[in-house]
Amino acid sequence: MRVLLAIILILFLVNCSHNEVEHFRFYKYHDQIGDGYSSYKKVIYYKRPKAGYSSALHFPVKTEAHFRTFSLLSNRYAIDKDNIFYRGEVISNLDKSSFSVIQIEDVFPLYTKQVLNPRFDEQIKQNKQKDIIKTSSSLIKYTIANEIAELEYYAKDKRSIFYGKDVIINADPETFILLSILFSKDKSNAYFKGKPIPNSESESFELIGGNFARDRNHIYWGDKIISTNPEAFKMLSNNYAKDNKTVWFFRQMIFSKIDILYVSSPKEFEIIDNRYAKDRANVYFHGTIIDNANLEHFKILGQNWSKDDRNIFYGSKVCREADYNSFEVTDEYVKDKNRYYDKKYRPRY
Repeated sequence: MRVLLAIILILFLVNCSHNEVEHFRFYKYHDQIGDGYSSYKKVIYYKRPKAGYSSALHFPVKTEAHFRTFSLLSNRYAIDKDNIFYRGEVISNLDKSSFSVIQIEDVFPLYTKQVLNPRFDEQIKQNKQKDIIKTSSSLIKYTIANEIAELEYYAKDKRSIFYGKDVIINADPETFILLSILFSKDKSNAYFKGKPIPNSESESFELIGGNFARDRNHIYWGDKIISTNPEAFKMLSNNYAKDNKTVWFFRQMIFSKIDILYVSSPKEFEIIDNRYAKDRANVYFHGTIIDNANLEHFKILGQNWSKDDRNIFYGSKVCREADYNSFEVTDEYVKDKNRYYDKKYRPRY
């Protein structure tokens, strides 16, 4: 791993200009201002990723900021005597006297509301699911911290709303509100990541959970319509949702990938726990059919292991090396009479 990182770093430096290399070398001597800004020899810099390279490889770029009058606002916005900056770049066509950053007082509760909101919890209770694995707060915070780095923040002046340094077209500053760092709306439109959501109705638009939102006519996954029957839509768990025609499995929490599950009857589809689900014909693990699982005798063992009356399964695959009669799973270990199946061991399927 260290060798790979060293090679990446060498390639990075080879492809940088002489000035970029110098800035990269001397970055440790910069005075850190915050939100990616620093100063060195009376020049303001903003640290940004090198295009085409890992986001872990950042290097400081000179800004046009005036050193003596430069100050940090918040959320990557900054100001000097002449300009407003975002990520070190000048924002053009704004009214400086009325400019302000739209504050998200605490991002974590906003995301927690998205991921585990009251509507979500109530629907789970109505479906009488008892063994749902709740997403841990530490995982929520870890996911948020990584994904916020790739998002932009919001600001406004008397004429416009800005997503990062770009104007959100036709957004109304008087009625604009943030629903989360992803979703927002004003009197006329709903927005996802600073862009209008086609066919959305602002008045009834609201978050449901994760990357889902709704209005009176549609269910949205980000800015895409996935269902035209919002009354039938249900969040079944942190990973599964359905309406009267379709079942979805979605990975992660916020920037997740969503897959349609082709099930025999959405009406009969139900979750077993946050990882497992079933319909009249199959058992599913994280949205994938478990090979040849006998639904009538299926049992979850824990740590992504399960079994039926014939096979031991790891995830969605049969573990052919497992000895069925002696196989056991506890909080401390997974083993049979022949071996321990610890985290370092991956059985061949």
